[in-house]
Amino acid sequence: MRCDGQTPTCSPCAERGRACLFPTTRRVRGPGKSKQRIEALEARLAAIESFGSAGGGAPLPLKDPPPGTEPPDGPSPIAIPPSAQSTPFFDAAPGIPLFQKLSQHKFRTIRGEECMKPLQRPTLSPLTASPADIYLLQETADDICAELPFLNIPRFLQTFDRPEDVSEAGWQGLMNAMIASAIAQKTHPRSISDVAPHSWAFFRNAYAVLPELLMQGDNIRAVQAYVAMVLFTRQSGDARTAARLLGMAIRMFQTIGPTIGPGCVGNMVCQERPNVEEEERQRLSLTTFILDMEIAVNTGLPPAHTSDTASSLTGPPTDPDWCDPVFKARLDLAQIQHRITTALTNPTQASLIALESDLESWSLRVPPSIRPTWHYQTSFNPTTNSDQEQQLKLPLPLPVAILHLIYYNSLCMVSWALVRHVTDQLLKSGLPGSAIDCFAISDRTSHHRNVARTTARAVLHTMSHFPNLVSSSYPDLWRVLAYPLAASIALLAIVCKEPAHAEAHGDVELLGRFKGFLERMVSEEGCDLERMRDGVTKFEMVASDAVAVAIGTSAMPVNPALWPLAMASGQTGKAMAILMTCSSYVPMYLAQALIGNLPNRDTRNAKKLTDILEIPWLEIGYGPFVPDSLIPATYGFVPASGSVA
Repeated sequence: MRCDGQTPTCSPCAERGRACLFPTTRRVRGPGKSKQRIEALEARLAAIESFGSAGGGAPLPLKDPPPGTEPPDGPSPIAIPPSAQSTPFFDAAPGIPLFQKLSQHKFRTIRGEECMKPLQRPTLSPLTASPADIYLLQETADDICAELPFLNIPRFLQTFDRPEDVSEAGWQGLMNAMIASAIAQKTHPRSISDVAPHSWAFFRNAYAVLPELLMQGDNIRAVQAYVAMVLFTRQSGDARTAARLLGMAIRMFQTIGPTIGPGCVGNMVCQERPNVEEEERQRLSLTTFILDMEIAVNTGLPPAHTSDTASSLTGPPTDPDWCDPVFKARLDLAQIQHRITTALTNPTQASLIALESDLESWSLRVPPSIRPTWHYQTSFNPTTNSDQEQQLKLPLPLPVAILHLIYYNSLCMVSWALVRHVTDQLLKSGLPGSAIDCFAISDRTSHHRNVARTTARAVLHTMSHFPNLVSSSYPDLWRVLAYPLAASIALLAIVCKEPAHAEAHGDVELLGRFKGFLERMVSEEGCDLERMRDGVTKFEMVASDAVAVAIGTSAMPVNPALWPLAMASGQTGKAMAILMTCSSYVPMYLAQALIGNLPNRDTRNAKKLTDILEIPWLEIGYGPFVPDSLIPATYGFVPASGSVA
């Protein structure tokens, strides 16, 4: 109750334990009363502002206004709600005025509400797809999953009519990544600069839901979205983002489990369609394993699958609708690739020889219709007859061609590792390094070097089956070019090491044919491959000069220091031979450093090689052969800097 202005003592003053101010406040009018009232209001306003500027820190004590400064109506204490009076928070700070106690409580409540708000999705472009984009995806989905069938395409297309059955974040990530791949799949190389921004806009839509996908828990659709993003990014020069996305996909799938378990009890899809759920899990299990082995072997990254998880993978299903003989052979080859990654990390001669035997056994188990062959098109092998000529002129399907390239590259890597291992062991045995010792090393490694030469030639021969492919899929061509580039580096090193070998002239001819293939892709198809073409041209020039000098010199063997190379001094050839036959691990690591942005054990050697050949290295973190049209930063996507806008 307020002071009644009539009795000298009232309950408010008595409860507060202060003297009655009735004598000094009885007069409500007179000189100075307005000024006193204004000063009292200003003092209280200043106290409130100081508390707000303190940001919830230590409270500032509020003193009672001096006698005679209250408003004419008398003091007006703040009414405290009953719930606040019984709250322990206020009892813990008895020295703080009640006004500040209430303000602090309100401030903490507001901050708690802000912290508990749901995540805001960064919408980088519209998340809705137009009917034309959906139609393009429907026409291209089979081609996207032709090599790795991680999706059941008919079931995936049916979800367009009932998107409420799937998780919204997983659906948006999967659909946008698939549309991005569909646009890239149907883009002509000459129009890549005009159409690529559209495909990268859809990929940024998929990338925008990445935080939500991480919180999906046991949602298979989220893992499918990750895999779809991996398939898109591995067709660009951004190998680092592809490796990161694949790692997240594998770990999320491993936490879900390869089979339906107790965690799916409340999932309606698991209860109503257990066979469908089991098939989706098996598709993802095999696809992520194959992708993991591909990136691990080609870049040197340790695989996310351990030896136990690799051996525990169930055999391929017998359903011919999605697991054809090509996919089965690819899965069997991936098991051998897992052992290759272990052998290259800690090589022993016995393990490497065993891997050579395993690869040969694998090639014999492959059905004859898709088996890698050592007989090639007549332009490379003049001994074939007319029937073989017509058969070999037919272009290979993309999954079969990639299967052959992976096999040849795996065998070349194992043979190259054997050459390097034997050379290191002989050099560490205490030999003085004389010319006789060099001949001993060459004799011990000649067989493995010949195997590496044969497989490198086979890779370049296989490229003759791709002319009909590049007109419709430039990203697939770019992904495949890592194999012939690694084969070119291997042949260059072998020719520089043995320029007088009987096969050296044929190696130079193959390098020239690969250079002509790149030139035809640039001039006729409009592919953005000028940087790779110029680099391979220098490869061919160095090898050609070395062979020319070796043929014209009677003294054997030819001293590499005397080669009159066109672009540098005679020491260049010797430096290249030492660099690529002793220092480098495998040619594929060098090739990946030249066409990507993922560091590996041979990145430093790749930079030395480009310095020798005077090939400029890009300053944006990508290799010197990566075209601008395949760099995500060209379209505003820079995940390495934390920005995707």
